[in-house]
Amino acid sequence: MIDFRQLGKRLSWSAVFIGAAIYAIFWSPAWIFTLFTEVFVILGLLEYFRMAEQKGFFINRYLGLFFGALLPLQRYFPGEAVILTVAVLCLFIFNFHRRMKDNAIVSSALTLFGLVYVAWFFSFLTKIRALDHGPLWVFYLILIVKAGDAAAYFVGKSYGKHKYIVHVSPNKSVEGAVAGFSFTFLLSLLSKTYLTHVPILDLAILGALFGILGQLGDLAESLLKRDAGVKDSGNIPGLGGILDVIDSLLLTIPVAYYYLTTIQGLSW
Repeated sequence: MIDFRQLGKRLSWSAVFIGAAIYAIFWSPAWIFTLFTEVFVILGLLEYFRMAEQKGFFINRYLGLFFGALLPLQRYFPGEAVILTVAVLCLFIFNFHRRMKDNAIVSSALTLFGLVYVAWFFSFLTKIRALDHGPLWVFYLILIVKAGDAAAYFVGKSYGKHKYIVHVSPNKSVEGAVAGFSFTFLLSLLSKTYLTHVPILDLAILGALFGILGQLGDLAESLLKRDAGVKDSGNIPGLGGILDVIDSLLLTIPVAYYYLTTIQGLSW
């Protein structure tokens, strides 16, 4: 059943995020959009590092935040491969300290995973916005994936009877998953109204692909939270944390970028 008190908080904070997103996508200068991306990357990394530390692991937090903050700037200074390579080198140098040797593998791996999973994947938004019709593509991606999230939530809460993958996320239901996929797919087709230059077949393929990847992204973050023993990644009323907000986007954003640059042939 739906908790209407929680729903009120969820809708209120969702309205704040939606308003900020619309401004950042369509009306803000490029540096403001990059700043918005930076905020989500830094806060998302902090939540990820906090979950890892809940397990008792040592995290190279400051190195992770420093290199994570560089990744959204690749629109201005291309070279994420260089950033990640230097990050690995610095992690090794940091772990040369005698007291760090017993945690070298785990702390380096966890820090680097956070850089890739949160910072690098989300930072592709800055490159997508810089493409031809970039703002429309960013809007499309966030709209169909987050609308699918909302459909899965409401249908799952109201009609969900058949649970699946309960060891990862006990509240997920087959009904909610079907609703989320269907809504994402349908909205992708309807996006032809503003993405008039995109073939309807492409929108159908993207809708199906993102309908699956969005839910896999959600489950992936649920797996991390389950392992860390936390219900939410943060403390945003009704929404959880920043990672809870962007989890379904993290796997879809890089795929969208490579589709646009390889299949559509768009460039900066």
